[in-house]
Amino acid sequence: KLRFRVAKTGRAKYISHLDFVRCVQRAIRRSGLPVHYTNGFHPHMEAVFATALPLGMESIGEVLEICFTEPVEPEAARTCLQASLPEGMKLLQVYQPVHKMGELAYVRYRVTIPSEQPEQLFEQWHAFLQQPEVLVEKKSKRGMRTVDLLPQIDCQAEQVIAGALVLECVNPNLIVTAFTSFAGVSAEQVQICRTQLCTAERTEFL
Repeated sequence: KLRFRVAKTGRAKYISHLDFVRCVQRAIRRSGLPVHYTNGFHPHMEAVFATALPLGMESIGEVLEICFTEPVEPEAARTCLQASLPEGMKLLQVYQPVHKMGELAYVRYRVTIPSEQPEQLFEQWHAFLQQPEVLVEKKSKRGMRTVDLLPQIDCQAEQVIAGALVLECVNPNLIVTAFTSFAGVSAEQVQICRTQLCTAERTEFL
């Protein structure tokens, strides 16, 4: 088995997860790599994708695992597969799996909020975190429910870069909606990029 970390940027961010899976599977077939197929009447390729990426988001942390019928050198696999991938998809890393897929627990994103006054937005972010609670409506299997978002906000870093407030956080959609409403700014130009998959201990999923 080999595990691949893939970047999905530019126009590729508008490819749905299912189409992304099909695209990678076709690339694997074109590459000529000795991928393993299951037995049975309808054999299928043994390629496992870690987690789906929401449509419209970029990523530098997509992870998939491929099972081969014989040993394959990571660099040789990277070269062969990269040549068959379309524009916007780039193999960043190929390695032997360290963690089991079931150990994946968190996904970290980089959120970029453009602003003409990013320093002020930075101060508003800290004021946002100082609130006693941040109540939002969240959809669940039992319908809509009100939850306090504040205890769920896990931000690793925050800084002002090139006219924008940049956050590193888990589960960005509700955070972006709540914060932009609090700060009175538009969420239309917000950019979200998946950066890393993590274990329950917040270490990198490898």
